[in-house]
Amino acid sequence: MMKVVLVGCGAMSRQWLDAARQIDGLAIAGFVDLDAERAQARAREYDLSNAVIGTSLDAVLDETKPDAVFDVVVPAARREVALSAFAHHCHCL
Repeated sequence: MMKVVLVGCGAMSRQWLDAARQIDGLAIAGFVDLDAERAQARAREYDLSNAVIGTSLDAVLDETKPDAVFDVVVPAARREVALSAFAHHCHCL
């Protein structure tokens, strides 16, 4: 099973989550967004209530130990997300 954390829970995250549903052996382990309510809403929308929700990427990565990060943030924030993912030995898409 490949575990993934999705970072950025805006409108574009729906396309990523729809695609992820099509991949056997992939599990969304966590959601990260600056707005915790938005992350919780997205998890509920996709029936992923067991996923870890947070506003701190490092904290969610520490807790979930994922294999990869889906980086769905605005371009200005991508560098920080990628560096955090790499520091936690995660692939970053």
